[in-house]
Amino acid sequence: MRAEYLGDGAIAVSGTMHVEKFNKIWGGIGWPETKSGYFCVIGEKTDGRYHALWEKQGGLSELGDEAVQAKDRFLIEQIWVDGRDSIATSYIRTLDGLCFYDESERVASHRPVTVTASGWTQFKNQTMTAVVSPVPDRVVNHYRSALEKIRGLIMQGMLLIHERNCPIMMYTIRQPLDDLLKSAVMKALVWVLTALEGSKANLGQPPEIPEPWYKNLPRD
Repeated sequence: MRAEYLGDGAIAVSGTMHVEKFNKIWGGIGWPETKSGYFCVIGEKTDGRYHALWEKQGGLSELGDEAVQAKDRFLIEQIWVDGRDSIATSYIRTLDGLCFYDESERVASHRPVTVTASGWTQFKNQTMTAVVSPVPDRVVNHYRSALEKIRGLIMQGMLLIHERNCPIMMYTIRQPLDDLLKSAVMKALVWVLTALEGSKANLGQPPEIPEPWYKNLPRD
């Protein structure tokens, strides 16, 4: 897969079937408790649904390297992380092409950044980097509720997973709730989908439901 900006500001991604347009493509990183960390790339399509496009599991340095590469490959604009792990977060922010957008009023009020905000648009045009953003405290402190909400979206068919590129996510979302509470995979997914839902709510656009633009391959 490869992405490029279009003249209307949308992002075109070359998929396994054809080129499809996305409003935005963001990433999420889940820090591990007992297993490896996890990084995922999620696109918000123009129909309102979400597409899991890419994933990587590994240690901090591996996730950092993958985030830098994925930033250029998918034109990722924001990467959401749990800021409570200050060491890991600081490391990610110092990587080439990644940085922290210090908008203290937004962080304090927990308002998500959207690509239409004048400050963010100007910042992106000047730097062409992906912004590492801390997940709002209200999401981190009420993670179980946030997880339940995201599971509801998945059950409604609002998340399509590119199974070849995201086999770990495909396997994980089928596990019982108790197994998901400490999963780095689900944390990364919850961080980025919660942020995307928040930005979409500000736009007030109802989703349309067309056919998927790629098909999951049959299992052997």
